Amino acid sequence: MGYLLDAKKELETQVSKAGTYQPSDEDKEALALFTERKDFLKEFRKSSGIEEIWKAADQAYIPHKIKAVSDKKTFVSDDELGWRSKAVDLNRDDNWQEESVPPNPYIKIQTALGIIVDRNPTAILEPANSKYENNNLLMKSLYENSWNTALSRKIALKPFVFNCAKYGIGIGRTFPWEHKRESRELVKFNKEDPSASEYITKEYTYYDDVFRESLNPWQVYLDDATVIGNPYSMNDVIYYKDYPWHKLKRQFGHLASFKNIKPSKKVISETDNEISALPGNEDNKKAKYQERIWFWENLDLDLFTVITEDGIVLVNDPIPKSIKNKRLSIWTAPWTMRDDKNPNGIGIYEAMRNDQQMYTKVRNMTMDQLVLSIYREFFYSGTNTLEGDGQMKVQPGRGRQVNDAKNIKWNDVPGPGREAWEAQADIMARIDDVTGISKSLQGEVTGSTAFEISQARESALKRMKTPLENITDALEVDGYISIGIFEDLYSVPKIKLIAEDKYIQPFELSSYEVEDGSELEAGVDYETEPKEFSLNIERKETGEFEKTESKNFLKLREDDFPWEGTIKIKGQSIIADSELLERTTIVEMANIVFPLFHAPREIAEKPARQIIKAYGKEAEDWLPEIWLQPAPEPAAPNVFSEVGATGEVAESETPTPAEGLEKLVPGVSANAPAANITNSIGNMGK
Repeated sequence: MGYLLDAKKELETQVSKAGTYQPSDEDKEALALFTERKDFLKEFRKSSGIEEIWKAADQAYIPHKIKAVSDKKTFVSDDELGWRSKAVDLNRDDNWQEESVPPNPYIKIQTALGIIVDRNPTAILEPANSKYENNNLLMKSLYENSWNTALSRKIALKPFVFNCAKYGIGIGRTFPWEHKRESRELVKFNKEDPSASEYITKEYTYYDDVFRESLNPWQVYLDDATVIGNPYSMNDVIYYKDYPWHKLKRQFGHLASFKNIKPSKKVISETDNEISALPGNEDNKKAKYQERIWFWENLDLDLFTVITEDGIVLVNDPIPKSIKNKRLSIWTAPWTMRDDKNPNGIGIYEAMRNDQQMYTKVRNMTMDQLVLSIYREFFYSGTNTLEGDGQMKVQPGRGRQVNDAKNIKWNDVPGPGREAWEAQADIMARIDDVTGISKSLQGEVTGSTAFEISQARESALKRMKTPLENITDALEVDGYISIGIFEDLYSVPKIKLIAEDKYIQPFELSSYEVEDGSELEAGVDYETEPKEFSLNIERKETGEFEKTESKNFLKLREDDFPWEGTIKIKGQSIIADSELLERTTIVEMANIVFPLFHAPREIAEKPARQIIKAYGKEAEDWLPEIWLQPAPEPAAPNVFSEVGATGEVAESETPTPAEGLEKLVPGVSANAPAANITNSIGNMGK
């Protein structure tokens, strides 16, 4: 209980002792530049009209009705005519028409998300020159390993692709993140009075590595000069985050100007404006202690600022990266291009919204007529009432009293004809064409044979080629940002203080000074503590890295960095696999490649490697073992022939690569025909 009281007292102390903010001249200049830039970018985005599209996408994505009608009744009376008061429904009782909206945007976006995001990306790194060739495998392994340790597929990639499909643009961020928290550890338990047990407070680091997150497009204001597909055109970016008070204190409480923040209860809307903490506010949210924090990254000014909504500058520093690796932490991708400059692309909802409105209208009209044809109106004889106004509105299942209807007459309404149902199918097919999310991608089997099914899926996936390429382009930018962070974060090991078993702030080993300028205490045992990873590589005695099947613990060294080169992301590496399509592809490739293994290596190896590469497979998994070894030097011509006792020239026996097939395919002879070999491979796939 004392721990909770301490947290409450800290908050009360912050409220009572928050001082008047007196910024320095540099902070004043940074605040003025930031405010001017933020106001411009906010107005620039608002005037572009993209925010109206985003609002419509937010509303259309969630399954809903055309309008929400609440019961509103009142009592009416007429003193002249003598009407007594009675309850009247202001919304009338004849709102029987279909008001549902088909959840097509939800279905299409979720289908796209399920197809594109299934695995972590696979990177292909090409070193710039031979100097960086040795640590090329290390950087590739570190990049792919960071996606696992940071849970980036779940935390960053999935919401990134979701926003990309919904809004037309996805925005991600890659940065080094250290997540610490103070927690209590039990040191003495009191059985008689558990509340009197003794605890000590310790700070524990839960995460300290490269981290990725997805930012909602509403939170981010991109440089107005950004050109789609050109990461160098984006010079600056502004984004904000909303922090609950205790998280804000944990993140920024160590900064000097934090003491000037005065906590207050408030409700923060999804837009940039704050809403007062009044009962029944429009978002139906309760007020709480929280703050909105703005971030501004500017490459030309080499500026990284962190500023509160009230204008308190918390951070005003150069971008915290080495000169070589100074980049914005943001990476973006459109779903499809709007034009050749605008980074805000066209998402699935915007592409289908006009057809969706038409489909909703036709569908609801069809259902209305179907209801009328089933629940027919009828007329019956009787006296007229004073409430009649001579007007009549159709309503299913209702009886109407008339003077002479000859007993009961039914109002026959024909049901919706075949044209109504065909029109719905045609409009839905149009939506499939516009979005590229066809029935085969949604799980519907289109075809009777395995080949037809795989062909239909392959054709449908081609429509996803453009969004997938845009996403992989953004992931390549993330790759460059990640490699730069690896160099800055891992190249200098932290210093471990053996005497007290705690970490000092990281610093350059050659300086022997801590950040505040004080030197290390003489006579204390210090040792470097390099970063250690579990990777599928190992360091050989020569210092080179080699890929392994099992994971090995590897400690990094200073000479493992830096790295320069190009990064490519395999688009197919992140999409969902089809087991049926995979088996069909393997058998098809085997039918082409395996006959080449009977040919001489100098003729067949290059075509075999190219075919395997075209199918997206690894050559090491398919080529015979003898082809994986360096090719032997051609033997010099022998001018003398060895003549046997009978006078015949002895012929040398040259082994063929096909002899290695017995190891690749059990039960297949090296002398077997190619057709038998490929059939055996096909049976293995089954």
